Amino acid sequence: MDRTKHVLDTCVVGLHRHPAVREAIGTTHSDGEPVVYVLVEDGHAFDEAELRRHLKQEAHPVPDGIALVPVPELPRAEDGSVDHAELPAFGILGGLLPVWREAFEDDGIGADDDFFALGGYSMLAVRLVGKIADRYDVDLPLADFFDLPTVLDVAYRLTELGARPSAPEVSPHPADELSLEDLLADIDRLSEDQALTLLGLEGPSADDAAHG
Repeated sequence: MDRTKHVLDTCVVGLHRHPAVREAIGTTHSDGEPVVYVLVEDGHAFDEAELRRHLKQEAHPVPDGIALVPVPELPRAEDGSVDHAELPAFGILGGLLPVWREAFEDDGIGADDDFFALGGYSMLAVRLVGKIADRYDVDLPLADFFDLPTVLDVAYRLTELGARPSAPEVSPHPADELSLEDLLADIDRLSEDQALTLLGLEGPSADDAAHG
C-alpha cells in the first residue's frame, strides 16, 4: 500500500507540472484500484496519452494498472478540501456528461441539469440506459432512471451498482439501444404510469371515460 501511495503521489506531482492540468488527485478505492482523477484547465481537452508521455519525461511514468480519469469538477467538503468519498461518482460523471451532451446536442449541459427539463423523453431514456450499459457494464433499471433527475444523480446510482470510474469509452458500434427483450423486462419493473409514458401512451382522460 505504501508503494502504491508513493507512485500515486509522484504521478500527481508530475501532472501538476503539465500546463493543461489544473488539479490532480490520486487515491485508492475500497476495491484496491488506484486512480488519479484529473481536472484540466479551461480550454484544454483531456489527453491521456499526452499526460502519460509527460509523466514519462518527468521520470514519473504511470503504471498501466493506474487509471487516469478526467473529471468535470472535484467534490469539495465544507472546509474546501477534496471529498475523497465522493470521487468515484465524479469520475463516472466525467464519462456521463459527454453522453448527455451528445444526446441533446448541447455542450453546456452540466452535472445538475435535469434530463426531462432538458427536453428528454422516454425513448431517449431507453437509449441512454443502453449506452450506460455499454460503457459501464452495469444494468441501470429504467425505473431508477426515471427517479434520477440529474446527471450527477445517475453517477451516484451507478457507483452504488458497482460501476467503475475508469470504464472504457462508449463503443463505436450502434448498439446503443436495449434489445426488445431487455426493454420488455424493464417495462415489467416500471409503475403503470411510467410504462404508459415509455410506450407513448396515456391513460384515458375523464372526458374520454364519460363519452366512452
